[in-house]
Amino acid sequence: MHGILHKSLKGFVGEHVPGTTWDEVLEAAGIEPKLYLPVSRYPDEEFTDAIAVVAEQTGTAEPVVQRNVGTYLAPELLNTFKAHVKSGWGTKEVVANLEEIYRQIETGDDDAAFPTVSTDRIAADTYVVQYQSERRLCHLAKGIIEGIADEFDEEVTISESACMHDGDGHCELTVEFA
Repeated sequence: MHGILHKSLKGFVGEHVPGTTWDEVLEAAGIEPKLYLPVSRYPDEEFTDAIAVVAEQTGTAEPVVQRNVGTYLAPELLNTFKAHVKSGWGTKEVVANLEEIYRQIETGDDDAAFPTVSTDRIAADTYVVQYQSERRLCHLAKGIIEGIADEFDEEVTISESACMHDGDGHCELTVEFA
């Protein structure tokens, strides 16, 4: 998993989890402390186990923690991958072009295991994003979309008509723009 996720989770803990340090999260998750570099790879479990610890320590459901971390992560993703986001784009254009953005990033990174993402426009202000990954981090994906909208000072509503956590083969996120 891309270190940008781990690095952002560390920042999230520092800013949004009072009374808990990143080192305490790592210790509780059984993870050796290390410097997470945004462009390096780390085991998926180090991210998901740390999310589970944050959920436990805050009394918040893991899907909510994932979504909140996704919102927090979005500005960092936009900055890191800004070469793939055209000038003048807003949330709608980013969502509409997710499949191409992922394809461009994957082309430059043979070791990455990105989720499979596709987007269909079903109305002028409504898109359906299909997400599939063994990691099953669809709640993180929702938060990322919400965080992107926040960055562009826009509003979105996200609903889910299919979810891997409910036994479906993929997640289907309907993104409606205000």
